[in-house]
Parts: sequence; structure tokens; C-alpha cells
Amino acid sequence: MGNPAGIIPEPTESPSAHGRGNLDHSTADPPPAPLGIRAQLGALKGAVMRLVGAHVELARAEAGEIMGAVTQVAILAGIAFGALLVMGFLLPIGLFLFLGDWLFGSLGWGVLHGTLLLVALAVNVVLVALGVPGRAVTAAWLSAVALGIVTAVLLAALGAGTQLAAALGVTGGLLAWPVISAIVVVRRGIQVDKLKARFWPSGTIETTKETIEWVRAQTPLGPKS
Repeated sequence: MGNPAGIIPEPTESPSAHGRGNLDHSTADPPPAPLGIRAQLGALKGAVMRLVGAHVELARAEAGEIMGAVTQVAILAGIAFGALLVMGFLLPIGLFLFLGDWLFGSLGWGVLHGTLLLVALAVNVVLVALGVPGRAVTAAWLSAVALGIVTAVLLAALGAGTQLAAALGVTGGLLAWPVISAIVVVRRGIQVDKLKARFWPSGTIETTKETIEWVRAQTPLGPKS
């Protein structure tokens, strides 16, 4: 028979379709379970360690760069200091050689006079450090200068030549300066007591002794004055 009322029948699900729906629902992945306390702490610890490691590596890299810069500056400063040190030696040596050649006609006089001058300065500086008065050293220098002038004049008068006479006069004066200073020291002597007082803390020692005696006097079992 036909459908006189013209009613469209509702579609019905087939058993096979219903079965597929149930099968798809049953095979879906379940949601992940939340991490436990220990797992969360472990993850946090790992993140913190990675962060600390990154900071350490950054600090190492920056320290390496800083050390490289410091090393470079130190090397350059050392080169500059070495250059200045060489210049400090070169200037007086060159000056001695120049004066020896210009005034006396030979570089050898410059070497000799420079050596004698440095020796004389060293001797007189040591004497001043030992307590010899500066006026005594100055008097010895003036005597040496006078002796050098007299020597040069006498040699020039004897026909030695101006340059040679002057060179020998300077040599004699430089040789005489430390010798005269030594003679002055021998005649005056070195005041050992004053020298000892400069380098010996006598005031501190005496004050310490007095303090120890006072403490002993204040002690009941100590000696009574």
C-alpha cells in the first residue's frame, strides 16, 4: 500500500552505524593524568638547574672575555713600560757619549766620565744614608771640582792640549770626589748612636718596658717597689 497521508517516515539508525559510533567512542584516548608532587618537583628542579647552568656558562664566557681584555692591557702596559725603561737608560748613556765626543773628541771619554760620575754618586748617596751631613758631601764635591780645574789648567800649561787637558781634569775631579768624601768620613767618623736611633724603635721599647713594670707592680703577687 502507498502512503496516503504523505507522511515521510523518520530515518532509523542501522545497527551497524550504531555499532560504529559505540566503537569510536570506546577507542578515544583518555586525557593525560596530572603529574604528582614528586614529578612536579623534579621538573621544577630540572628547570632551575638548566637556568643556573645557563647563567654559569654566561658568567664563564664574560669572565673569559674580561681576562682576555685584561691580558691585552697588561701586555700593552708592559711594552710601554719597557719602552720607557729603555729610554731612561738610553738618554743618559747617549748624553754621556755625546758630551764625550763633543767636548773631548772621543766617545771613550763619555763612557769613562759617565762611569766615574755614577760611582761617585753611589758612594756619596750611601754616605748620606749612613748619616754623613750633606754639607760635608757638598764640600767634598767642591774640593773635587777645584782639583779638576787645577789639573786641567796645569796640563794645558804643560802643552797637553785643551781637549785632553779638560778631559783629564774632569777625570781627576770625578776620581777625587768619592775619595775626598771617604777621607771626610774617616776624619769625622760615623755617629753610630744617631744611626741606631734612626732605625731602632727605642721609644717604643722603653715604653713597653715601663708598661710591663707597671703591670707587674699592680699584680698582687708581683714585686712591690
